[in-house]
Amino acid sequence: MSYAILIVDDDNSLRQVLSAALNKAGYNTIKARNGKEAIECVRKNEIDVILLDIFLGDVDGLDLIESIQEINPTVAIIIITGHGTTQTAIEAAKRRAYGYLTKPVDREELLDLVDRAASAVSITKEETDDTQEAESIDSQGRMVGKSPAMQVVYQIIGRAAVSDETVLIMGESGTGKELVAELIHKNSPRTENPFIVVDCSAIPPSLIESTLFGHVKGAFTDAHADRKGKFEQADSGTIFLDEVGELPIDVQMKLLRVLQEREIEPVGSNDTRSVNVRIIAATNQKLDTAITEKTFRDDLYYRLNVVPISLPPLRERREDIPDLIDLFTSRFAQEYQIPKIGISSETIDKLIEHEWHGNVRELENAIKRALVMCSGQMLLPEHFSEILDKPVLETNLNNQNLDLQMISLLQGQIAHLLESNEDDGQLYAKIRAIFEKPLFEIVLEHTDGNRSKASEILGINRNTLHTKLNEYDIK
Repeated sequence: MSYAILIVDDDNSLRQVLSAALNKAGYNTIKARNGKEAIECVRKNEIDVILLDIFLGDVDGLDLIESIQEINPTVAIIIITGHGTTQTAIEAAKRRAYGYLTKPVDREELLDLVDRAASAVSITKEETDDTQEAESIDSQGRMVGKSPAMQVVYQIIGRAAVSDETVLIMGESGTGKELVAELIHKNSPRTENPFIVVDCSAIPPSLIESTLFGHVKGAFTDAHADRKGKFEQADSGTIFLDEVGELPIDVQMKLLRVLQEREIEPVGSNDTRSVNVRIIAATNQKLDTAITEKTFRDDLYYRLNVVPISLPPLRERREDIPDLIDLFTSRFAQEYQIPKIGISSETIDKLIEHEWHGNVRELENAIKRALVMCSGQMLLPEHFSEILDKPVLETNLNNQNLDLQMISLLQGQIAHLLESNEDDGQLYAKIRAIFEKPLFEIVLEHTDGNRSKASEILGINRNTLHTKLNEYDIK
């Protein structure tokens, strides 16, 4: 296939040099001296790639990009300038230019970039019929998936919505537990009343009771006034207790009372207050194991687990991945008021094969990251290199695959410490600190910042992990 390249530059000698190099490489070239001629060429010809100078006689090249893309949305635009700055490169990327070259143009660099741009345009044209128009997106954030596993989930959501029973949603991080809770609430008789979300893993143990049940003035040092808790805020509506397995045992006992008596007792008060709240809880833990380990009350578990919903991980419903990709690319286009970006079949196949330990949330974040980095009209495997080329971190603690250079560095630091005259206590503390910080950083990197998953891999409580991350100033 012979690609058509439009060269737009007010320097006649540069147009001739670039044209000769591209013609020799097998491309057909068309030349334009200014913005007006460039627009005419784009209207009259099927252009694949445009080499566009920024400083033209009649118009700023960057301002010309939008007009060109309105005429030919699949064209790949490569900016060429003799005054390259960081801001110019950023502005070119913001306008979705495919690439950026500075003068004097290196021939090999030019041909490499044009080759890649032409290939991307070819894929876009082949698949544009399937990806050109953005579908309307449910503003409420609909769930997506036609797999048998998700059909079962939808049925349970429908049945749970018309009842007022307590629901326990179980599933790995990123599977959509909060979305399920919200769907149940929105389809229930309580839909016009509050839907209050509480992430139990994000609240320090010292504050969780006050957060849930409120407090009265003087209950503790900073209690300067009475304050309603989340249960009172959710009165007549629904409260969603995310990561309920992280609740301390003493708070679990008080939550059990709410379920049994439908009343709360604020911190520092001897009076009880009635609440009319539907409780939906969620966890990514195996609560039966927590019960065995005495970290979760079995009576509370049975009270919560009236209507159980088990969400399948994304790797067990891979057939839903193309629909999820379509949802996220459409949502991005709608949110930023830009044309919907397509995605190649090869890329979809690779994303289907990926393990997705972060599930739907990981996929959504990967799509967002790829769309930000994509300068053409089609998402390709190279836009997902950060996840597709990253080795999977084993979740078995006995098989942690730590970086060899990191281990070598740690060994050197420890050897140095062992030669010191520190006592055993000081030595242990320093060695632990040396290991802990890089270990936490590595695990967080491989879980894409998912603290619940990181605490599971590390075998520690999420609150303990939160404390350690603050101690080591790890964001």
